[in-house]
Amino acid sequence: MDLSALNQPQREAVLCVDGPLLVLAGAGSGKTRVITHRIVHLLERGAAPGAIVALSFTNKAADEMRERLHKMIGKAADELVLGTFHSVGVRMMRETPEGFGVPKRFGILDQGDQYGLVRTMLRDHGHHGPGAERRYDLGAIVQRISLWKNEFVSPEEAADPRRQESEYDQVAAELYPAYEERLGALGAVDFDDLVCRIAHRLAADAALCAFWRDRFHYLLVDEYQDTNRAQLEVVRRLAGPRENLCVVGDDDQAIYGWRGAKVANILGFDLYFPRARVIKLEQNYRSLPPILACANGVIVNNKGRHDKRLIPQRRGGEPVTVVVAEDGEQEARWVAGKIRKLVVDEARRPEEVAVLYRSAKQAEVIEELLQEHGIAYRILGGQAFYDRKQVKDVLAYMRVLVTPRDDLSVRRALDVPSRGVGSKTLARLDSFAQARGLSLLEAVHRARELPELGARQITALEGFSELVRRGQAIHHSGGSAVGALRSMITACGLRDAVAHDASSAEQASQKWAAVEGLFGGLERFEQRARDRGERPRWSDYFGTLDKEREEEGDQATGKVTLTTLHSAKGLEWPIVFILGCEEGTMPHKRVAAPRISDAIAGDIEEERRLFYVGITRAQDRLFLTRADARVERGQPQKRLPSRFLAELPAAHFTVYEVAKREALTTEALESMADALLARLATPG
Repeated sequence: MDLSALNQPQREAVLCVDGPLLVLAGAGSGKTRVITHRIVHLLERGAAPGAIVALSFTNKAADEMRERLHKMIGKAADELVLGTFHSVGVRMMRETPEGFGVPKRFGILDQGDQYGLVRTMLRDHGHHGPGAERRYDLGAIVQRISLWKNEFVSPEEAADPRRQESEYDQVAAELYPAYEERLGALGAVDFDDLVCRIAHRLAADAALCAFWRDRFHYLLVDEYQDTNRAQLEVVRRLAGPRENLCVVGDDDQAIYGWRGAKVANILGFDLYFPRARVIKLEQNYRSLPPILACANGVIVNNKGRHDKRLIPQRRGGEPVTVVVAEDGEQEARWVAGKIRKLVVDEARRPEEVAVLYRSAKQAEVIEELLQEHGIAYRILGGQAFYDRKQVKDVLAYMRVLVTPRDDLSVRRALDVPSRGVGSKTLARLDSFAQARGLSLLEAVHRARELPELGARQITALEGFSELVRRGQAIHHSGGSAVGALRSMITACGLRDAVAHDASSAEQASQKWAAVEGLFGGLERFEQRARDRGERPRWSDYFGTLDKEREEEGDQATGKVTLTTLHSAKGLEWPIVFILGCEEGTMPHKRVAAPRISDAIAGDIEEERRLFYVGITRAQDRLFLTRADARVERGQPQKRLPSRFLAELPAAHFTVYEVAKREALTTEALESMADALLARLATPG
């Protein structure tokens, strides 16, 4: 392998393969190149592809890494274990399933599913009075349960009053045991379980731990600053005495403390691995010098960090522009107008431009103005169509209809709308099915053969059985599968359940519109097959769903990007605007005044890191905008400049004040009108 294209620190990181290694990779320093070259070097030294594990935090990052490796080593890249902590956790649980407390074919709940469970449990536990759903932030409850899991806090420990500092802590602790029981009833885990259960099993079962250590000889972890306690424990257990572990990350880009990430994992790496070597990648190949000077000037003010700085490898560049507007409306109009000039007058491609902000609400007025200018845009971070709960519920019924041996879909369909079929009933159905080699649906059809079931449970199961049989009869008689699905959805009352869970009639209508959109897509798929004279191959349809989910919202060509600062991490653009550089927005007001729903207090150093991440997304030009005042609750409120602006080096930025708008008096308007009339009356 030719290493001549790598700089000296990059080569050192590639060649240092034995023992623990911390690679401090600054923004734009070529860390992915280091990881891929390191993997190839390990293969050249004789490591088996299946013995190399590279962990990232997104499937997209893992796919990009595999694509690069395909170009370097061909099909051998397919044998490498590349993925997220969660995907590797799934692999381990399915290959060695004993002791994880889940069926062999377990389901995985995503965030939308979790919110649905918590919403139902709030109602079941008497928290469904008038306005209850608006009173409790579902995300704040889910977050607390997630944080407890990743800190290895059991439901019993969470119930300790000494852990409960707010009403949200109390409610979350009340729901935590029921939440775990519901997961068991569904034969499912959430994403946290895919790491936490691995950590528990590796700690409790020495033979299992030895088995996986023997399989995984070399570990690489990307974005190590984003790891939490459970992920650290998995890494430590798998590394074992060999400690052939390379972690790559940047403590200056640690921005996920609010969801449990521990920047201490990277700051104290040598405490966990005393033999560790540290290599710094400081050369930046992305941004022009003025942008990096501003980034360095800001981040050096953090106390809890490794000593390093970004060194520009490009030359030239104009100073960063700090734009000062009178108010939020003027700020937005200036930004939208500037983007129009860039795209129309300077012929910059829309995909070269990004607008970053601290809160998604800041994008609303920018959206409207870009629409006025006829400029296409995309928004990162929204909920994908196929991730909406009501859409997944309908898809579960579709799978039951056309693939009736899909036990996971049967469990989901049984659960929505609620039929009173609890975890004990499902466990008895599971045992009955396994003892006789049946699918779960076949066990449902034979519910009367289970003497331990009560009359209410049998009635509910027979109702579901009849619902499915009628739908399958319509389908198999040559009718439309989608028509049969519509019949099932109408008969089970799913629309009423969706409306019941909505906070308003308008929201209920919007939620059901997504279901109608799904029906439309299913009908088009079915019709295309009929036009070819074929029966629809529904396995093909379901096989494309994951791909569509990945691609949805990811088409950037010809569109300006609007995104939160958190969602911008890992991306880059030639031209970047960062909105709202004011106290209370950047840094966020919750640093000084946290809300009752906040599970983790705000951190000014993390806010500074977030600002630093935003700055380092820009390649060529950077605009930092702020307003002197913003309208809050109908009244203009004075806003102070962000403290981070005062940390910018004076030699590397300029200030542009948007022209003030003068209020016109009645006399001035009358004078203008008289002048206009006089001009109109003048011949020629």
